[in-house]
Amino acid sequence: DGCPDRDNDGITDARDRCPDSPGTVTFAGCPDTDGDGIADPDDRCPTTAGPASNRGCPEIKEEDKQVLTFAMKAVQFETAKATLRQDSYTILNQVVDILKRYPDYKLRINGHTDSTGEADANQKLSEARAKACYDYIVSQGISAGRLSFTGYGESRPIANNKYASGREQNRRVEFDIYLD
Repeated sequence: DGCPDRDNDGITDARDRCPDSPGTVTFAGCPDTDGDGIADPDDRCPTTAGPASNRGCPEIKEEDKQVLTFAMKAVQFETAKATLRQDSYTILNQVVDILKRYPDYKLRINGHTDSTGEADANQKLSEARAKACYDYIVSQGISAGRLSFTGYGESRPIANNKYASGREQNRRVEFDIYLD
């Protein structure tokens, strides 16, 4: 009929949202590579199926969320240092595995301290501890571009610093997984 159709998908270029990629009428000429019902241009994760409510990316499984929550308590450091304790590597390896299962997600690593000592020193310590986790995760093959780290020092307690149990809870590293 004389109307151009560069990708030969049967949808003329004038009506084709993706004139250089064969697609279907359902998606106005765009492909849906992962078959999740979301056209690739609208799909945040076009090669991994996921619901529209999560922009076409897979939802983080509940057990993986629980690992990240547990990691907040399980990642431990030498006293007043940013040196990871040996048993922390097991949980950090689980964090690495989660990031490998969800390659489209990024991770924020947030370091916190209790209020013992000087605020400036605690700020630096929280940053160094968050960076120690960041460095280890990168060393295990996760792209640095998917990670960020921040130290909050003693500014965001989750428990009362008056008690030893509260101070212990406040000395933590949080792992926040998210889509960009």
